Amino acid sequence: MEKIRLKKNEDKRIIEGHLWVFSNEIDSSIEAKGEGEVVEVEDCQGNFLAKGYYNRHSLIAVRILSYQKDEKIDKDFFFKRMEQALKYRQRLYPQLSSYRVVYSEGDFLPGLIIDKYEKSLALQILTSGMERLEEDIIQAGEILFSPARIVLRNDASFRELEGLVQGVRIIKGDIKNPALIEEFGLKLFVDLKEGQKTGFFFDQKENRLIGAIYAKGRKVLDCFCYTGAWGITAAKNGAKGVLGIDSSQKSLELAQKNAKLNEVDKLCTFVKGDAFEVLRGLVQKEEKFDMVILDPPAFVKSKSKLVEGMKGYKEINLQALKLLDKGGMLISCSCSHNLSRDLFIEIIKSSAKDAHKTLRLIEFRTQAKDHPILLSMPETEYLKCAILEVV
Repeated sequence: MEKIRLKKNEDKRIIEGHLWVFSNEIDSSIEAKGEGEVVEVEDCQGNFLAKGYYNRHSLIAVRILSYQKDEKIDKDFFFKRMEQALKYRQRLYPQLSSYRVVYSEGDFLPGLIIDKYEKSLALQILTSGMERLEEDIIQAGEILFSPARIVLRNDASFRELEGLVQGVRIIKGDIKNPALIEEFGLKLFVDLKEGQKTGFFFDQKENRLIGAIYAKGRKVLDCFCYTGAWGITAAKNGAKGVLGIDSSQKSLELAQKNAKLNEVDKLCTFVKGDAFEVLRGLVQKEEKFDMVILDPPAFVKSKSKLVEGMKGYKEINLQALKLLDKGGMLISCSCSHNLSRDLFIEIIKSSAKDAHKTLRLIEFRTQAKDHPILLSMPETEYLKCAILEVV
């Protein structure tokens, strides 16, 4: 097995439990040859630290898989890790059978996402190292979950950074029909083939539930509504009306089906449109809502896009606040990892100032528990969800 030796004093993060070794931390005199190959990581004196897979073309040169020198990275390894991850979800969500069952670094399997939709599995392999181990991963998933359907959703743009091609591949079963899941009493159709992420946003499950508590008796505007989960949850919990906006006609058709499935279709209206334009148009018409939900895609996909992305967040929050009077509520979210919590709060504060509104922060929340956050690795936390009231 090839070995990667770190420079002096570059082992502290790894010892503390961080799972990434950066290229500038490696002694340039020692190189691994195989792309995505599993290597041993040593400190500057040659002492074993961990095992991980290597990519010479990535800033993150090694992603750690194990701290055990004798542990083989094979089908049994993946079975054990997946089993541990599944048991964690079963403890936290005994009433659910659909969730993100493997969250990359959060479950010590960097570069691998697995979402469980009842008896269907959607896998996403994001790195060259995991790509080399694909067969072991699929076999382990088959044994543990006995799924009726398996789809590889390798259509994430992140794969380009690893030199990997994008695509969707059916491993088992037929995914022409959507999956049907249940989440805290809601039934929802999920598009496994073309839906965003792997089809659904499990990371907001608890935020949707909490947000719905405040929606009772309110007229709700749900921007970037996708397949309707936020708005339908609100309607099921007493909202007097929901207007959902999304730019994807296919997503809106599924949202309408989901609303009907949950018997709230008379309360929910879904309209195709660009959320920025719709928000501005509603402001111009002097429309008012009692609650506005903003759950946009990541506007900041990299550090280089931070300034541009911040402008996007500022604009939607500003326009949303103009639609709210005193007592109105704003639920504002960001899934951009490169936008910090503090910066996100500053954007909302700036938007409130420009809209001549005063805001009370009721709750500040993060991703659901099936997206576990490692204290040793702050990169595992990305979702920000502010629940605010106009006072």
